[in-house]
Amino acid sequence: MKPILALISGFFGLLFFEGFARLIITFYHRMEFQFYGISHLPSDIWITVILLSVITSTWLVAMLILTIINKYILFYSIMFGAIVVAWRSIEIANSYQSEPTWYFFAVLFLHIIGIFLAYQSFKRQHEVNPIS
Repeated sequence: MKPILALISGFFGLLFFEGFARLIITFYHRMEFQFYGISHLPSDIWITVILLSVITSTWLVAMLILTIINKYILFYSIMFGAIVVAWRSIEIANSYQSEPTWYFFAVLFLHIIGIFLAYQSFKRQHEVNPIS
């Protein structure tokens, strides 16, 4: 039960972190809030901010999930990746006409890289400091 709750909480945490970055941009520019996509952003620097928030939040949430579960880390990393890819597939289905294609590939790539980096960091940490 703990792994399922950790994965679900991690998914909502990921949505929160990325949504928070979008909320800051929305308030700063006094524009309408968009939950996903980049076509509504006012400049390229904000696209970079969103992409950086994607990789950072993915890495952070994946590290938290792996720390909570602490067993079968490769399996749960793949499970979290599948959940994130499923969510992004819904985003792609809803906005493929209005968003650039490179954005979808970039976001999927950044999620996968973030999860991979978290997996590698967690695995290396346990190689250096094995659990007694």
